[in-house]
Amino acid sequence: MPKLPPDFIFSQASLQDFLTCPRRFYLRYVRRLAWPWANGGETFEAEWRLTLAQDFHHLAHQKALGIPDPLLEPLVQKRSTELFEWWTQLGQFWQSEQDGLLCGQRYAEITLTAPLGQARLLAKYDLLVAHPDGRWSILDWKTNQRKPSANALRATVQSRLYPYLLVRAARGLAGEDIAPQQVTMIYWFVNDPTQPEQISYSQAQFQADEDFLLRLTEEILGRQEADFELTEDERLCASCPYRTYCERPFAPSELAESEADAELFQLSLPEDWEQIGEIEY
Repeated sequence: MPKLPPDFIFSQASLQDFLTCPRRFYLRYVRRLAWPWANGGETFEAEWRLTLAQDFHHLAHQKALGIPDPLLEPLVQKRSTELFEWWTQLGQFWQSEQDGLLCGQRYAEITLTAPLGQARLLAKYDLLVAHPDGRWSILDWKTNQRKPSANALRATVQSRLYPYLLVRAARGLAGEDIAPQQVTMIYWFVNDPTQPEQISYSQAQFQADEDFLLRLTEEILGRQEADFELTEDERLCASCPYRTYCERPFAPSELAESEADAELFQLSLPEDWEQIGEIEY
């Protein structure tokens, strides 16, 4: 029977996949099957959106490293009109927050890991900012076509794992501990660039997240092949590229009621799309 690799590390993408559909987790991480998709047009659109997202994250990383905009803009303009619009919006946000959300020491594309029970957790951060007053901001760039609701964002694994892991692994990164109340998770959306979503953290939420993540990883590690069942909400299958493996039919009318919220549960960018050195706790 196929099993998770012994060195498997749980990320927000893999944990969210399990919560969305245990069968998808099994197909993607246990059996490690390629995306089949359903037809050529769908494949092209999905790959194009992923490529744009990757390009944007690369650009944001280079900007955070201090590469001058004039060196990057000609490349962006040649790539795509949509990407150039995102890049322009990011530049405006960057300029407006020099003395705010971006004020402090910046850590771009940092990966943190820490053990929890029998599992190891991983989070790859787009940008961390250590502010002069001791606060920490986690900035995450989102290229979703629609901005989800605040409640949907707060319910994602990412909103629980990223602040939790920063607190757990802070000493390895900053040389000192970080209190949960010093951390804020900030989502910046290309389609709503002036209204980033901010989620404050607390000691109570830290403990709740630790309990949640421990139970979740223990549940996954304890399952047998037959236990990775299909989701009961077949509307989620509409946005799943693995649905052909499950032989579930699809029609456009089956899209989730809130497409913006449903987009959060589509496949995330894999954490290893760019190899970055990890900082372990």
